[in-house]
Amino acid sequence: MDSIYRHLLGKALKHRWKVVALTIVTVVSSSYFFANVGKTFVPEEDEGRFLVNLRTPLGSSINYTDSRLRMVEAILFQHKEIVTEFALIGLGNAGQVNQAMVVVRMAPRGERSIRQQDVISVLRKELADIPGARAFAAPYPMVGGQRGEPLQFVVSGPNLEEVGRLSLQMQQKISAEPGIGRMDLDLQLNLPQLALDPDRTRIAAAGLTTQDVALALNMLSGGIDIAKYNDEPGDGQRYDIRLKAKDGEFRQQSDLSKIYLRSRDGNMVRLDTVTGVKQTLGAAVIGRFDLQYAATFYGSPTIPLGDAVEKVKAAASDILPLGYSVKMIGQAEEFGKTMDYMIFAFSLALVLLYMVLASQFNSFIQPFIIMVAQPLAIIGGVMALWLTGHTLNIYSMIGLVLLIGLVAKNSILLVDLTNQRREIGEGIDEALKNACPIRMRPVLMTSLTVILALLPAALGLGAGAETNGPLAVAVIGGMITSTLLTLVVVPAVYSLTEGALARWQIRHSLPDQ
Repeated sequence: MDSIYRHLLGKALKHRWKVVALTIVTVVSSSYFFANVGKTFVPEEDEGRFLVNLRTPLGSSINYTDSRLRMVEAILFQHKEIVTEFALIGLGNAGQVNQAMVVVRMAPRGERSIRQQDVISVLRKELADIPGARAFAAPYPMVGGQRGEPLQFVVSGPNLEEVGRLSLQMQQKISAEPGIGRMDLDLQLNLPQLALDPDRTRIAAAGLTTQDVALALNMLSGGIDIAKYNDEPGDGQRYDIRLKAKDGEFRQQSDLSKIYLRSRDGNMVRLDTVTGVKQTLGAAVIGRFDLQYAATFYGSPTIPLGDAVEKVKAAASDILPLGYSVKMIGQAEEFGKTMDYMIFAFSLALVLLYMVLASQFNSFIQPFIIMVAQPLAIIGGVMALWLTGHTLNIYSMIGLVLLIGLVAKNSILLVDLTNQRREIGEGIDEALKNACPIRMRPVLMTSLTVILALLPAALGLGAGAETNGPLAVAVIGGMITSTLLTLVVVPAVYSLTEGALARWQIRHSLPDQ
């Protein structure tokens, strides 16, 4: 092993520029792995629990929603991995009975052979076949909200009807994209409702005004505050007194015949004799985002989240006119922020590493030689993620940041002993040929220690494998490439840099002699 490395080191020092050129080509060509590795916020975790969101048509009764919910439960219990479920109807601020949620719990991870992600994938196809309803299975939400789908975004604009039209176009276009799948849309603009059509001629003939009609209908159906009530004198608590009809009194169009108004001459006039009613469609819930009308999309793409976000932005640029925009929320929003944060972390780590090395080696040049190992490590980390099918997520990016500090010790070992050999009078190449083989064993031993320690996590053994795996794979890949390449590349760069610096010093010292 020692003789092989000495021979390889001699070749590298003999062809230093070729080694450097080959290294640059390798670093540049690694852009392929950066472009093709999947990018997402966090990997899918097997928590043993997930949610099923159910939506029936607007205007559906609670009994109809319950019947669709029974179908969902029947599908769920076809899977033996599911042990319990808890269903709710009318959840949320609006309390709409056409919406339901099912909380599903699975058997412990050690008692089943299938992952949560695989069960959800199968359920999405089975739930799509439920007639008269839309059901979506998704993990528990990780970043706020009541939905756990990774891909969430909002289409917003100044006009509600236009937002609805554009959102439907977006839903059709994005759902047709490979790897995106069915998209859920929370837009609710088709609620059947009754609109009052007053006959102003009959109202005037009956001795009434349109204000009288509106006030009576508003009071009985919705209620109005007519006074305030003080509980106890001096305690400062005041309560509104609200006047309205008994709950459930007005449910159908025919119930309007129960409302009578007193005209100016004292006669009682039935409401439905002076007004008509027509059936229309209206908004059940008006969504808003950043003070504009909005529609929220939810999806669980099979492709990496970063690719899905790019497809959404491309569709938005083709469909949305000026004044209407798309904004990522949930994991998709945090994914974009994380990339910026990690770039800042990388930059800060490199600056701090340089400052420490410059103070330790008392040089502004040698820290750059030592930091040659950093890009060689990043290449290996990203390539390992691509080869193993992992994504570039917050955990694997933390692993890449760790590599900045871990791989620097290989170069430090080589450069430090080389400097010591030069201090006793050896030349640059001679010092490298003597120091590097001596340091080869410590470099390999420390690198193997890190690699073997992270191997169980990289193999997906134990709890938390989904999050520990990407980090471990990134670190192992970076340690392998940086260790192997550092032993050859760093000596070549050291020889070139220090040789050029020595010649420059000799050339500038000659006139002084």
